[in-house]
Amino acid sequence: MLNSPVWRGSPQLAFCLGQVLGALATALGALVLGSLVRLAAPPVVWIVLLVCWFGVIAVREFGVVSFGLPQNARLVPETVFRHGRFFGPLQFGLEMGTGLRTYVTSGLPYVLLPAVALLASPVAALVAGVGFGLGRSLMTSSNLRFSDDNSWDLEFSLYERQIKTILMVAFATGLWLVMS
Repeated sequence: MLNSPVWRGSPQLAFCLGQVLGALATALGALVLGSLVRLAAPPVVWIVLLVCWFGVIAVREFGVVSFGLPQNARLVPETVFRHGRFFGPLQFGLEMGTGLRTYVTSGLPYVLLPAVALLASPVAALVAGVGFGLGRSLMTSSNLRFSDDNSWDLEFSLYERQIKTILMVAFATGLWLVMS
């Protein structure tokens, strides 16, 4: 569906904008709810729990352990496209950007969400939301731009372990910066 030529130009930008807006909404919601949870224990407790949780997700990402994570395991319905070339893709992106409406292919958002809720400042929450939305947009846009025949997916699977390693190190570095 996203490979269609009608997705080029304005619809693709609306979709990416929707992903960023959806991710921002989720990050700000997590920040607000987390501000209540933060009262239950000192920051050191949350830091220890997050580091342990990151360790669990890291070994899961590399296949050492296997367990499912909660997610809405269905795609956003095509009925959102009844809203036209701008608002349809915007709504589709908004729903995908929340990370709550469709598949999440990595475990890292499951560490990011509690990190935002339990440790982030409002600015850090905004940065996390924008980063998540842009990351999802980058994956979709890259697939659209560089592949009409699934070769992008095949290339990605060839380097999946290296990509996961880079993402884990980058995520751990960002998490460490937020915690320090």
